[in-house]
Amino acid sequence: MNEAPGPDGLTAQWAVLGKHPGRSMGYEVLDGSLPGNRAQRYLWGATTGTPDAHDPAGGLPWRVFLSGADGETRSVCAVVDTSWDGAKDGTGRPSYTWLLLLFEWQAASRAGVTWTALDRAVSRAGSAPARFDAPLAPPRTTVAELSYTVDELGFEWAAGMAALLLDGRQLVITAPRGGALPGLDERVRTLDAVCSLLPYGCRSWLSGATWTGKAEHDLRLVFAASARTGQQEAPLGTGRPPAPRGEAAARYLTELLRLRAKLGSTADLVAHLLAATTALPPSDAAEAVRVLQELDLLDSVLNDIRQGRARPGDVQRLLELHAVESLDDRQLGTLVVFLAEYARRPDGGTAQALLTRHWTRRVPELLAAHVVADPASKRTLTLAKEYLTLLRGLEEAHPGSFDRLFTALAATPGYDPAWIGSLAYMVEKEFGYDCETVDRVLIDSRDAGLVWLTLLLQARPRDLRPLSRMVSLAAEAGVDHRPGWLRFAGLLTGAFDPAEVAATDAAEFTAGQPDAWRIALETARDHGRPEVIGPMWAVLSQLVRGGRHNEVLHMLDTLAPPGAQEVPPQTAADADLLRAAAPPDGAGPGLTRTVPRLRLLDADDPGLDTYVATVVLRTESEPELKDRVVEALLGDEPDPDGASWRVLCLWMRQHPSIDLTVRAGLARRLNSAAHSGWLDLDLPEDLVDGLVLRNGLEWLRPVRRLRLAVADRAPIDEIARIVAEACPHRVFSRRLMDEIAHYGSWFAFRLTTELDRQAPGLGVALYGALGSDRQYQNVRAGLVRLSIEQLNRHRRLLAALGAAEPSPHPFAGPPVHTQRPAAPAPSPAPPDQPGTWRPDALPTAADHAPKGKRRRPRLPGWKRRDP
Repeated sequence: MNEAPGPDGLTAQWAVLGKHPGRSMGYEVLDGSLPGNRAQRYLWGATTGTPDAHDPAGGLPWRVFLSGADGETRSVCAVVDTSWDGAKDGTGRPSYTWLLLLFEWQAASRAGVTWTALDRAVSRAGSAPARFDAPLAPPRTTVAELSYTVDELGFEWAAGMAALLLDGRQLVITAPRGGALPGLDERVRTLDAVCSLLPYGCRSWLSGATWTGKAEHDLRLVFAASARTGQQEAPLGTGRPPAPRGEAAARYLTELLRLRAKLGSTADLVAHLLAATTALPPSDAAEAVRVLQELDLLDSVLNDIRQGRARPGDVQRLLELHAVESLDDRQLGTLVVFLAEYARRPDGGTAQALLTRHWTRRVPELLAAHVVADPASKRTLTLAKEYLTLLRGLEEAHPGSFDRLFTALAATPGYDPAWIGSLAYMVEKEFGYDCETVDRVLIDSRDAGLVWLTLLLQARPRDLRPLSRMVSLAAEAGVDHRPGWLRFAGLLTGAFDPAEVAATDAAEFTAGQPDAWRIALETARDHGRPEVIGPMWAVLSQLVRGGRHNEVLHMLDTLAPPGAQEVPPQTAADADLLRAAAPPDGAGPGLTRTVPRLRLLDADDPGLDTYVATVVLRTESEPELKDRVVEALLGDEPDPDGASWRVLCLWMRQHPSIDLTVRAGLARRLNSAAHSGWLDLDLPEDLVDGLVLRNGLEWLRPVRRLRLAVADRAPIDEIARIVAEACPHRVFSRRLMDEIAHYGSWFAFRLTTELDRQAPGLGVALYGALGSDRQYQNVRAGLVRLSIEQLNRHRRLLAALGAAEPSPHPFAGPPVHTQRPAAPAPSPAPPDQPGTWRPDALPTAADHAPKGKRRRPRLPGWKRRDP
């Protein structure tokens, strides 16, 4: 077929089917330009039944519009007119005529031939001469005419019919209830109007008829009295037809209705669809949707994305027509998120390529905005990870995109800080990536930083290098801008001074992870920072009291070993107090066991003041701990170096309220069998005043005075006066006798002599007391020996004088001394055994100190201060 010179001039191929006049044989091709066999295919395809003269609605002429026929492989644009001019065949039956006009698809689609135009062309051809060799110019149906008919039918009805055609359905238009079908021309316009709501290219497979009889046919859109099985009946102009079954057809209907509502004009829709002349296969409804969306491609694609119906190809067409720079953030964000989501799928290569090809620096920020648009959750964290993974893959093509997404996510104002902390940890763990911007977010946000820290400490294996990095960054900021947990971390590693760190900082660091306290102590140990024990006091104290004392004390011994000279006094006190706070294990409150670090301090060490201040601070509000610490400082035996007693004295000086506890502890020890060592303590007088009032401690003051006098090498008369004042009724307490016996028989011998001089008979009373108690048998034996030696000496003296030995007077008192001879120089005391007696000076305290004991230096005088 050849196109005529004019743009609308087309030469039609034609054929006529009928009977020669008077013949009774079957119908045959009587004439035409088409080969007979090809013409028959189209003509028989248009035979839909035998006209019924009694059916006005089915009255001739009939018009059938074809796009193909059985046995034909190419699409056409054809119309078959069935008419009757009153002729009859040889049997007297009506002899009908079928006229076929056919235009090849390529020329017809270029010219935009519609069914209305074909109808008008065949109408004119019917009145023309028998042959149609001249070019035909089918009148172009205007957009206005078609859109008017659509609106007249009802847009929803016409759109629903078009969608059902796209769904592959056979539609039968019937008369509305109580109404009648319109005439031929109106039926053609109705068929054409429905088709005008589909892309013109769908006419390559559409077919229709103004009427069909009872014969079987495959026509898509027809008028008939009723529908047969498998066909969908749609009364003319009665609301919306049934919904399509296919997804693509349903989308098409939705888009038709959306665009009509948005544009407010049916004509714009019809004009756009008539221009889509590329042939579409009947099975590709999605392509029809794509063509429709071209009218409003941006909103159509965006709407499909929101509805979950879009495909990467849709976005590709859109981005080919609309540069990304022309889109606002909302539009571009929708497209970017769609491509990013699709790129995560196994078949997401196309989407990833589109994202790369149409890249904009706004992509990371748009993806971040999509993530944080929903409340923080595991899902959004997973989504963030997947987006980061995507951009890591695009990093080579678009450097810095990963970092911009990461920082945009972490720096989202007002977003859940716990989520941000988790994100920062996840990125470093999964991608091995960190950046200063996000680190500063963790420093500035306490909650975010603590979550990050908790995850870091929970990791196995543990890597604290990120924590060191954070500490270094925090060191550049002012002290006021460092979060507590990070200040404490800086103390662990030696970056920050202990003065900058408080107990609340340690509590922050250890609160989120059960094993954080151990990690802290191990880190401090590795960096040689035992000072962390102070800020961790509350945390460690709770652990000790909660049954984990063995673990805590072991860690303390590795961090601040009891024998380490470099442990500061405050730290030593804290570690000792934690040991004292531990539940008793049956070993007793020995000094070495309970406060071992105190033993490193001498009694005159200035660090004792710091030690005491720490003890006071920790025990001020804990009476039970206070009592246990007092007991620990007293110990099982006096501290040989004197530091623990000095601590108690300084403590009592600052807080006299502990006097009662100290008195009770001393009273128990002074009343024990091993009381002697406790008398060497330089007890304050007020403390002694309180002790002597206790039952059984009346002896304390004279015994202490006696010991001090002996230690100070006091004259024997002063020593005797002390003893005499202690025994106003000539009764000697057991502790006083123990003290006298402690210095041996020679001391007792000299003392009794002076006692008898000061208080006649008192020395004899002491002899009697010592002699009557088997506990002092050694002293008694020594006194007996000394007395015998003295007696023998006097006998020799009497014999030398030639005097008779007098008989003893029963009430003779001690010899009267007119003058006390000067004490000779000190010499060792004679042994308590028989031998030649030689008078010696009164032994000193050093001469008679118990074996293995050494005198402790005296403390300055102590006086009670009123509270």
